[in-house]
Amino acid sequence: MPFSAVLDACVLYPNALRDTLLRTAEAGIYQPLWSERILAEVRGALVRNGRPEQAVDRTLSFVRGAFPEAMIEGWEPFEDSMGNHVKDRHVKDRHVLAAAVRGHADVIVTLNLRDFPSSACEHLDIEIQHPDTFLCYELEQAPDVILQVLREQAAATGKPPHLPMSLEDVLSSLENCGTPVFAATARSLLQH
Repeated sequence: MPFSAVLDACVLYPNALRDTLLRTAEAGIYQPLWSERILAEVRGALVRNGRPEQAVDRTLSFVRGAFPEAMIEGWEPFEDSMGNHVKDRHVKDRHVLAAAVRGHADVIVTLNLRDFPSSACEHLDIEIQHPDTFLCYELEQAPDVILQVLREQAAATGKPPHLPMSLEDVLSSLENCGTPVFAATARSLLQH
């Protein structure tokens, strides 16, 4: 079984990054994990930022349906005990670490690295990774698979009312989502 990664709400929010992460999981590179609370955070952020509720609910329904084994349940009893592992001012992030512990995750993928100090998570045997680091590692381990994921991601765009995206458009979107090293490395590999 591939290693598992809890995807924090902040990496599931941006469309391009969510698509790349989920397509990478679909290719069998890793097992994604989340909780209903994480998905509720994603939903709330998307709706607050103007996405129609019906479209958001449809997207999250597809996510749940594509990865039914990703849902972590029973993490709630662990949440309070995560207080020493998540910075005090980020009490709201304790549930992410609790889900990771309950789901036996290897990694938490998050843009909020400072909320999860690695020194506080080491003894839990859970690594905290920025999505740029995570995707670069995946690209290094399975370059052909990841480049194919990116090609398929670009090919799947262009459904009305949206215009099709080129592979370069996808990479630019990923750069804007906080994964510039991954995008640059993928560009380099695609040119060879």
